[in-house]
Amino acid sequence: MTAHADGTVALVGCGRMARALVRGLIAAGHPPQRLTGVSRTGRGARALAEEYGIRTAGTVAAAVRDASVVVLAVHPHETADALAELAGATTPRHLLLSLVASWRTEAIAARLPDVPVVRAVPNVAVAERNGVTVLGDTPDGTALAAARGLFDGLGQVLVLDEDLLEAVSALSGAGPALVAGFAEALAAAGRAQGIPAVTADLLAARAVCGTGALLAGGATPAAVIDSVASPGGMTEAALRRLDEGALPESVRQAVDAAVRLSYGRLVTA
Repeated sequence: MTAHADGTVALVGCGRMARALVRGLIAAGHPPQRLTGVSRTGRGARALAEEYGIRTAGTVAAAVRDASVVVLAVHPHETADALAELAGATTPRHLLLSLVASWRTEAIAARLPDVPVVRAVPNVAVAERNGVTVLGDTPDGTALAAARGLFDGLGQVLVLDEDLLEAVSALSGAGPALVAGFAEALAAAGRAQGIPAVTADLLAARAVCGTGALLAGGATPAAVIDSVASPGGMTEAALRRLDEGALPESVRQAVDAAVRLSYGRLVTA
């Protein structure tokens, strides 16, 4: 067991990603009483306490006092203030897991001297224990192992160079929203063909879910396409229209826009 593996977690910030993390951890068997939430207004922490039974704290210092892992999950513009509070409350016995976009690991570490810091980019599918979390590589093997241990039960965990994490945030972090947007467009197309709304929504959702299962099972996108699209068939006609509509280029531009926004507000040491 590492120094940070006793299961006590403080969540500084209780928004969407913190909610997904709490739901996944509890589903994986993490005792809710070993999770403590604190949020700027208190509303987010109270909502998580009511829904999942976690503890709440009125201040950052109170939240982290008995925690071994501190998850920083605030908005980028709130991060400097949160770090100022953490600076007086954290010690080398804590592990700081930063889920904050656009703040490099060294920028966090510079404000918390001697506190181990690992940057993590999970996606909201960790709520269903079917997500992927990318950790920024660090020479601190103990901290990296502890971070991996927290996310291991929530899906796949990868470790990549820090320089790739803005792109990871755009592709993987934003990915569920982009895929959900496609699912909604697919359902809307079904409704336009006269399929009842509930049925169209279900068919689109199951198409996305089933395809995800195939890809997760090792099939390549090309193999999935080949298994469905016969020459001269309706699937081929549909794919041709997507190509004419420049779907691949639109997706590339969407990811590029997210990356450029993240780099535009990037905070370094």
